[in-house]
Parts: sequence; C-alpha cells; structure tokens
Amino acid sequence: MPVPSHYYLSEVQPVKCIEIKVPVVLEAVDIESVVDSTLYLPELAIKVDRILVSVRDLKGTPVFVDELKSGDIILVPAGELKRDVTVKKVIISGTLHKQIFYVNKNNEVRHTAEDLTFTKMEELKVPKKVDNKGDVFIQFHNIDVDVNWELQRASRLHQTAVIQLTAKVVEDRQIYVQTCPKPRECPPGNRLRDGAIEVWADPYHPAFWGASNVKQTTKAHSGSFAAELGALNPTLPASLFQMTNRGIVGGREYRLTFWVREDVYGANVSTFNVTGEVVFFDESGIQVSIGTQSLNCAGIPDEAYSQVQFVTPRTPENATSAMVRFSFIPGSGNTNTVKIDDVLLECVPLLME
Repeated sequence: MPVPSHYYLSEVQPVKCIEIKVPVVLEAVDIESVVDSTLYLPELAIKVDRILVSVRDLKGTPVFVDELKSGDIILVPAGELKRDVTVKKVIISGTLHKQIFYVNKNNEVRHTAEDLTFTKMEELKVPKKVDNKGDVFIQFHNIDVDVNWELQRASRLHQTAVIQLTAKVVEDRQIYVQTCPKPRECPPGNRLRDGAIEVWADPYHPAFWGASNVKQTTKAHSGSFAAELGALNPTLPASLFQMTNRGIVGGREYRLTFWVREDVYGANVSTFNVTGEVVFFDESGIQVSIGTQSLNCAGIPDEAYSQVQFVTPRTPENATSAMVRFSFIPGSGNTNTVKIDDVLLECVPLLME
C-alpha cells in the first residue's frame, strides 16, 4: 500500500501533515590529511614568494558493513540496497590544487601550478545504522588547508600541506511534519451583499438579508432605502441578518461599520437596546467566535443617522463563514423604532501586509 503524500491527523484540533524528505546527520567526523610532495620548478629560483592552495573535486564514500547472526562483520556490496546495514567508515578523496609564485634568477615573479590527489579513510567512533544505504551521502564543512614549503635547491621545492575538514554522514529520510498554513488573503471591500440594503423582494423582505419585524423605509442614510427594525410592532423584538463566506478566513480581525438612527412615534416611549454582532462559524456550522457591540436607546440620536464601528477579536484558524446580525430588543411600552443602513464588513489587514 503506497504511503500518501499527506493526511489529516485528528488531535484536539485537526492538523495537516505532509510527508517530506529531509537530510538527517548520522555522525560528524573530523578528518586530517597530510599531503607531502617535492616539485622541480621549470627554472632556477631565488625564493618562493607565495603558494595559494584550494581543495577541488572533494568526494566522500561511506563504507557499509553488515553484522551477521554469527557475529561476523562483512562489507556490503555497492549494488545491494535492501540489506540492514551500518556505516562504519568514511573514505575521503579529492585534489589539492596549488598556485606557486616564485622569483627567478632575473628577479622576475613567475608562476606554476600543481595538482595532487589525496585520499583518507576515517572510522566512525560508533557505527550508525541506516534505513536505506542508497540515501546516504557525505557533506563537507570547515575545509581548511595549511601549507609549508622549503626551497631545498634552486629548483627543488619541498611542500607539506595539511588538509582539515569535517565530514558529516547524512541520510535522506522521509518524515511527516505538521504544516502551518500561511496567512490567507484578506480581500478588500465589503464582505456582505447589498450592504446598502437597496434590493427588496417586497416592503418586508430585503433580498439579501433575513428579516423579522422589519420594513422598508425611504429615510435612508444614502441611496433610496434602509431597514426599519420594529416597524411592524415596536413592542416586539426585531432582527436583520446575513450569512457570508466571501473572504472569511482564520487568523484575522474584521471591522463592522453601520449607520443607525432612532425614529420617534406616538407617545415617544424610548426603551430599547440594539445589538450589532459578527458571529463566526467553522465549516461544520459550529460557532467559533463572536464580536459584538450593544447600543442603548439613549446613545442613538433621534431622527438623524450616526455611524457605529467596532472590530471583532481575531478569528480562529478554522473560521470559514460569518453572520452579521442586528437585534432590536424593546422594553415595556416602547413606541420607537430603529433604522439600519450602509452596513460594511471588512477584513482588517495584518501589520505586515
């Protein structure tokens, strides 16, 4: 059965895991190799001015062994991948490249080059077991070369180079990790449809809003219409609400802005509260967060619109939809109503955006 590229692991909250291949360091070995050589210069020299050295074509080869049931340890052939093996040694090889600058008998600086191959085998302190020998490789770090020389004769140059490096035995292994989703886009503009409440199916039902005890009114803040809560009966509760999933994402704050006014009728008995809410839900329709703002009738101006604005708490990561709801709660003997218009629900950008 093939391993899936990712799957969902249910803990306290669902998390997403993906399979990745990462290099795992099994062991780090410090290696020192001494390269001693004698070079005959192409002409007689007074002195050697300087020697620049570098290491090229560096290659590392792990040596795999297998311990049999008898206790014997054998080398594993290069092409055999399925045997349970350990890394016991590391063989390092490469080329020491030298740029030699010398001064000839005419007091002129001349140049010649030399390439010397070297190899060194180092045993690991503790053999390391591997999952798949085909995924094992060697990484090199802290490569350093120190060279000393002696011009023994006018054209005979003796050199001793000390190569030091760290060889890391690394295996690519497949592991599962939990992924953290990047912050999703925070679309600009109103997340609500018909925030101006202009489209009505009939005088009691706005087309894009749910409504109870609500009536269309021409006393609008802008445009032609607004919604009047409590218009059918000011002594009964009223509500205006809309569900939306457009641009609702987790890890964001949302700003609700609307215009509100009180209208005076009859005996002018004003005893009510108005609450604006933004309720967030996950993909299963379970409420996960809420932002709310309550207004007392004394704080709403008579016969004039006033703007109200508040920001919700940051939404949980699993938020996928929201409901904007206005609730009109009258007290005993109330005769007045409330009008709502120009409702705007916006995603608040993060500071880094």
